[in-house]
Amino acid sequence: MKAMDFLDTLFFDPDITITDMHKGLTNQNFLLNMNQETYVLRIPRADSEHIVNRHHETMALEAIQAHDIDVETIYYDEASGYKVTRYLADAKTYSECEDPLKIEKTAALMKRFHQLNKRVDAYFEPVRLLQQYQSRVRQPLYDLQPYEDVVQAVSQLHNPRILCHNDWVDGNILFTKDKTYLIDYEYAANNDPLFDVMSFLSENQIEDPALRERFYAVYFDKLDDTLRHQLDIWESFQNLLWCNWAMMMWESRREEIYRSIAKDKYEALKRKHFTLSM
Repeated sequence: MKAMDFLDTLFFDPDITITDMHKGLTNQNFLLNMNQETYVLRIPRADSEHIVNRHHETMALEAIQAHDIDVETIYYDEASGYKVTRYLADAKTYSECEDPLKIEKTAALMKRFHQLNKRVDAYFEPVRLLQQYQSRVRQPLYDLQPYEDVVQAVSQLHNPRILCHNDWVDGNILFTKDKTYLIDYEYAANNDPLFDVMSFLSENQIEDPALRERFYAVYFDKLDDTLRHQLDIWESFQNLLWCNWAMMMWESRREEIYRSIAKDKYEALKRKHFTLSM
C-alpha cells in the first residue's frame, strides 16, 4: 500500500481501530487495525524534538532500507516524526524472548549491521551529547562529578566511525520465529561500533562475564586486551551519559520511569566505573 493511500485510509476509514500499546519513552505507540491488516503507529511525544534528530533517522532508514534489518516501514514523515510500520504479531523483545541463543543472535545481527559499513552525513557525538544533557539538568539527583574522568578517555579513542544504531535497548531488538530485527533509528548516526556493543550489554544489564563472552565470540573476529579496555571505557561513559539523560527527562516529565533509570545507571556507574588510574 502506498503511503498516501495508507493515510487516506487512516483518516477516512470508519472501521479503523486504534489501541495504545503503552510502550516507548520518546514516543507513543499505537496498534492500528484496518483492512484486515495491523500496523504500529509511532507518534513522538511533545518534547522529543529536543532529544532526537529526525533527519539523522531519515538518513539511517534510507541507508539500511535494502538490507532487511528493520521492520517494513509503511509511512514515515521526518517533519512530524510520525512513522507506521508493519506489526509483527509473534515478535518478542530481547527480555521477552526465551530462545537460549538470543544473545548470539543479537551479536550476529549487530555484526551484520556494522558490516554493511554504511556512513551517513551525521555523527553521533557522545561527549557533546553528554554536555547537552548536563546543561539541562538543574537539580541533579546524583553527584556525577567523580566519574567524569571517563570523558577524557573517550575523547582519546579514534576508531573508524560507521553507521551505528546507538540505542540497543530491549524494545529495539525483536525476535520472530525466523528472523531478528533492529528497529527505531532515532539515535542512529556515525559512531564507534564499540559504542553499540556496550549499548546492548549495558542497556540490557548483561553483566555476567560468561554471557558477555558468548556475545564477543560471535561479534568479534579477535578480541584483544586493547579492545577490552576500550569496551570498559565505553561502558562507564554510557552509564554516565544515560544517567544524565534520565535526570534531564525526570526534570522535564516528572515520570517515575526516568528516576528509576537514573538510579540504575548511577548504580551501574559505581559498580563498573572505569578510571584513568586503572
